Amino acid sequence: MLIANVSPRTGGKTTNSGWLAHALREAEQSYDVVGFDADHSQQFHAWSVSGEFAFPVDPAATAKFHTEVTVPDGKIAIVDCGHTENHPDITNSVLRVADLVILHMAPTKADFDRIVDPPDKTKISDVIKMSAALRADRTAPPTWVLLNRSVTGASSTGIYRGMMEDEGWNVLTTVIPRSEQFGQSVSYPITGASKGPFGQLVTELEKRGLLK
Repeated sequence: MLIANVSPRTGGKTTNSGWLAHALREAEQSYDVVGFDADHSQQFHAWSVSGEFAFPVDPAATAKFHTEVTVPDGKIAIVDCGHTENHPDITNSVLRVADLVILHMAPTKADFDRIVDPPDKTKISDVIKMSAALRADRTAPPTWVLLNRSVTGASSTGIYRGMMEDEGWNVLTTVIPRSEQFGQSVSYPITGASKGPFGQLVTELEKRGLLK
């Protein structure tokens, strides 16, 4: 299975990719995880080295991702895609083989506008829809929004959840809060990922039948 993590420029997808991967490994079912870094920054790959991840994260920032990358049987691949608005060729390639797309966004006007009405880029929803013609089943991959960097108790989370749903997006119930634990974690080891919101995220994905 391949999970593609996409976002506008401020979505926090690399941090979430690392924590989600660890939460999957720590889950009761103990999923077997591999990572692919499809972002030119290669931050996810570098983090896997400095953070001593127990699974590989291979560099894969290529527009030929769909022909060059193979997910081993029985594993879940976590893919950190380059920002969709800046690297559509890479995202298009990843979407051709993705089993699930998670769109990471902060509940802010900036992220909402970049997703829903970018001034000079193709909308992410259109990019996902267009991938259907290039996929084996001719169907776009299931896509869910993960609200990230949410301020505890702030009304913005509920407001932007409703706005995204009004735009036709599926929005996960799980919310990732703004936290120093997450925000300062890149480059360091991750422990206890299954005990917080990322563990809740894994549980929600399981209950919705989105993991396979």
